Amino acid sequence: MRTDVLSALMENGLTVHEIRQRAEEAHKNGESLRFDGCAVLYNAKSAAEFGESNTRFIWKPFVPVGDYSVLMADGGTGKTILCCGLAADISTGRQLPGELERREPETVLFISAEDTGELLKKRLSASGANLERVFILDCLQSEGLNFTDGYDDFLDLIRRYKPALTIIDPWHAFLGAGVDINRVNAVRPVFQRLANLAKVCDCGLILVSHVNKRAQGENANNAATGSTDFINASRSAMRVIFDDEPGRENSRILVHTKSNYAAPGKSVRYRITEDGGLAWDGFSDITRRTLEDAARWRKTTYEALQRQDIQDGVNRALIAAVKEYAEPGKTVNVSYDQMKADHGTDIFDSMQPKRALDAVANELWSMGYNVQTGKTVRHDGRTKNGFSVFKQEPLSDTLEGLPE
Repeated sequence: MRTDVLSALMENGLTVHEIRQRAEEAHKNGESLRFDGCAVLYNAKSAAEFGESNTRFIWKPFVPVGDYSVLMADGGTGKTILCCGLAADISTGRQLPGELERREPETVLFISAEDTGELLKKRLSASGANLERVFILDCLQSEGLNFTDGYDDFLDLIRRYKPALTIIDPWHAFLGAGVDINRVNAVRPVFQRLANLAKVCDCGLILVSHVNKRAQGENANNAATGSTDFINASRSAMRVIFDDEPGRENSRILVHTKSNYAAPGKSVRYRITEDGGLAWDGFSDITRRTLEDAARWRKTTYEALQRQDIQDGVNRALIAAVKEYAEPGKTVNVSYDQMKADHGTDIFDSMQPKRALDAVANELWSMGYNVQTGKTVRHDGRTKNGFSVFKQEPLSDTLEGLPE
């Protein structure tokens, strides 16, 4: 321990014995002893000292325990009703979509900066919640609460109610004054503290985010308000959209756009009932890819999904055609004109041939076919644009003849 920090601690009324106790406790917990935000003692541990990773979920794979999840929602989609529906199922032990077994009823803490307790109670009741198991800090009671300089108050609040799930709606209302939501270096420490808060309290943590107006075509997670680091630091992210499939005008879709602890969950449909409750409504084939393609193509998500189905069929035909030319252990050159002659002009679905092949190159590689585009090859005695394909020999053939 540095002598200058030791002196500062003693000057603030701590004895050497008390300082030693604090340092030993911090070391036992794998933490750093801190004084006025300054690290006094850092304690690294060998990898062997750590336990096994065993992530648990409040709702698998959407909401892990011990970390924060982001819920991005467009205005009017009923994000708060969705949160109330989740709280209702958790408080009563009902199965959530995709779950195979009933759960034990658990406690939920709802911290809101926008809604009154009376309104939240009405929505919880409409979704069939156990009102004794859902605790609310509404827009009137939560004024002044923040998780920057008021972090300890947040921690004490959650520890007091011991919830399985804490919902903060919206998260940026509790950021604290003077913190620039768009600056990575300003907000990243906040996100780290939130993740640690979920770990310390052993609960799931949903941070509700409004949707910004930035272009979102290349990355659906850019929809969240504030710095993109908000999503980068999260372990799970979800996006709520309106369901624009004909005949489903009253339906919404929850799309899992980021999942670090498990494969993304299948998109879930829900409806808002006449009394303001939530009713689960099956599943949807819309994915994060659909959202991003819809933004790029300027289509609705339903139109993008239909176009994806067509494109996937074309890609399967293109992959089958490339495999026909391949010979094990040999590089084969093929011109684009030859492919059109053999398989028809629609084999590339009106796309540039190079671009179409590049789009399926990774999938072909996973099957053992290495495709190189941008080649100049000979076809009908003339130089043409094309590609090469190399098929790896089966492993059994490669090992044949080698000494055992």
